[in-house]
Amino acid sequence: MRAAVLTAVREVRIEDRPVPEAQPGWVVVRVESASLCGTDAHQYDGRIDTPFPRVPGHDFAGRVASVGEGVDDSWVGVPVAVKPSLPCGDCPECRSDKPFDCKRKKLIGLWSDGCMTEQIAVPVVNLIALPDGIQAWQAALLEPLAVGLNTVDRLRLLLGETVVVLGQGPIGLALTRLCALSGAGRLIVTDAREAPFAVSRAYGATDCLDVTQVDARAAVLELTGGAGADTVIETSGFPASSAMVLDLVRKEGKVAHIGWANDLPPLPVIPIMAKTLTVFGIGGNGGRGQYERSLELVRSGRIDLDPMVTHRFSLDDVAEAFEVASSKSGGAIKVILTP
Repeated sequence: MRAAVLTAVREVRIEDRPVPEAQPGWVVVRVESASLCGTDAHQYDGRIDTPFPRVPGHDFAGRVASVGEGVDDSWVGVPVAVKPSLPCGDCPECRSDKPFDCKRKKLIGLWSDGCMTEQIAVPVVNLIALPDGIQAWQAALLEPLAVGLNTVDRLRLLLGETVVVLGQGPIGLALTRLCALSGAGRLIVTDAREAPFAVSRAYGATDCLDVTQVDARAAVLELTGGAGADTVIETSGFPASSAMVLDLVRKEGKVAHIGWANDLPPLPVIPIMAKTLTVFGIGGNGGRGQYERSLELVRSGRIDLDPMVTHRFSLDDVAEAFEVASSKSGGAIKVILTP
């Protein structure tokens, strides 16, 4: 079968790989749609360490092609989304049938070969059967929503709060929509491009700040009467954005860090104490119903994913797909691959 393989920084190619077999408790999924996220782009750019060669990708959907021992045959042919973190299968949490509490779980495509291939083996516990009306490309975009839901769950936003979302990539846009649905009053978003702001506004943003054109610190303080926002959420994973989070939040406010890369600055403790802040580190989708609830938000029409998708490529064009996703050329927001 064909698979996209990262062979070095900024080098990706198509290789022939053996078709996987399902071990006990696992299934093989035929991939119908995969999406590139910031983690994939950072792997490609070398901003996140990854062993080479590596098949990247963890956001995907498809149909179950075969099942391993102990898995019900009725799964064969079922359209599914796949939760992207692999439980270890051997820790006390896994042995207690709580795989998503596993402290050793690893992200598909980063610590193991991922979904940018024609078929992939995954544990059956990672599957979510798709309801009628959900297409594979929509299911391949559930991860940003699930991460956003995990963030909103932890922040416990109050109606009418002022919220700042730094970065308007897929996770940032998902959070913009979720914060609007959660009742945010003033909803300020930032990005280094104008391209995503049309989607930001459609999703409920009240103020869009291009950080290449304005001083984001000064603009947020002006918009909040000098007090700062009630909640600030950093999604971009870029050092300059991460460095200004504590300047934008009000005293006794809340901060959430989602964007991840190796070159982020350390979080200073003194400003956190001086402002009596609550700081949340968001390490993924939560694994406690966020995927299922994200699916329902899409199925019900509360969240329209179509505006996020700007580019579609076949697996054969994966090198171009990575270059577009990495450079954000052509107004790229979300890039979809179809094996």
